[in-house]
Amino acid sequence: MPKASGSDGLSNEAPGERREGRISLAALRCFVAVVEGGGLSRAAEHLGLSQPTVSVTLAGLERACGMLLLHRRPRLLLTDAGRDMLVRARLVLGRMQELESSLSAFRGLRRGSLTIGFSTPFFAMPMIAAFLREHPGIALRTRLGNTAGLLEAVAGCEIEVAVMTLVDPVEGMACTKLADQRLVACMPRCAAPRSISLERVAAGPLVLREPGSMTRLMLERALASRQLAPQVRLEVGSREAAREAIAAGIGIGVVLDGELGEDTRLVAVPIEAPAISGGVYAVALPESLELPALAAFIEAGKGTGPGGAR
Repeated sequence: MPKASGSDGLSNEAPGERREGRISLAALRCFVAVVEGGGLSRAAEHLGLSQPTVSVTLAGLERACGMLLLHRRPRLLLTDAGRDMLVRARLVLGRMQELESSLSAFRGLRRGSLTIGFSTPFFAMPMIAAFLREHPGIALRTRLGNTAGLLEAVAGCEIEVAVMTLVDPVEGMACTKLADQRLVACMPRCAAPRSISLERVAAGPLVLREPGSMTRLMLERALASRQLAPQVRLEVGSREAAREAIAAGIGIGVVLDGELGEDTRLVAVPIEAPAISGGVYAVALPESLELPALAAFIEAGKGTGPGGAR
C-alpha cells in the first residue's frame, strides 16, 4: 500500500479526489495554478491553501515525475518537462471538468434517459406526462408488455422500471405501490347486469389474456379459492384484442377498474365477491433506486391516476 504521508500532495487527497498511480488531481491542479498565477502565493490564494502546502505539493509532484518541472530562481520558469506536463495537466483537468459538468446535469435531471415498461397504459401515461412536465430534458423510451415479461425485463436490466399491477410485491425487487386496483367483469353494454357473481363469471364463456397477464392471474386465484373452473372460449394477446372480442359478443372479460377507458360499447360490472384486488406498482431493481431519473419518475407516479396512493 502506498505510504499516506499527506506531505507531498500525492498520496493523501482532499475528499472526493481521485488519483491515478501517484499523481493526484490535486497535485495537477496545484501545478497548473502555480504556472497560471505566476507564483506560489497567487496559486495558494486561488486554491484556498497555504503557500507552504502549495510548495510541498509541487515538490511532491516533481518527485513523483522524477524530474524538475519548474525553476524557482531567479524567477518561476518551466522546464521542457514542465511545459509538456502543463499541456497534459490542462487536458486532464479539462476532461475532469467536463465529466463533473456531465454528472451534475444527470444529478440535476437536466439530461439523461430512462426506459420504462408498463402493462397498465391508463396509469402509466399520466405518470409519464407528469414526469416530462417536470423534467423535459430526460429522454424516455417505453415498452408495453404483460407482468411476467416486464419482470423478466427488469431483472435482465433491459428496462429500468416497470409500472404494473401486482397482487403482492415481488421478492428481491423494489416495489413502490402507487395505487389500489380491483378486478371487475367486462361485458357489452347492451347485455350487462348491475353486478355479476363469481360463479357466473367462471361459467363464461370467458375471453382472457395470455398466461402472464396479471388480470388473468387475479381471476384464476379468485376462482381457485371457490373451487371454480373457468370456461375459457378465447385467449388473446393484448388488451385491445380482448375489448374487440368482448364487444363482438364472444364472451365475458375481466379488467381492472378504471382500465376500460372511453369505449362506450363496453361496461365494467362489479363482481359479487370479496374484493379481487391488487395494486399498481413501480418495480425496479433495488440498486436502481439510486438513479436520479428513476427516483423522480417513481415520485411523479405517487397520486397519479385513479386510486392514487396519496
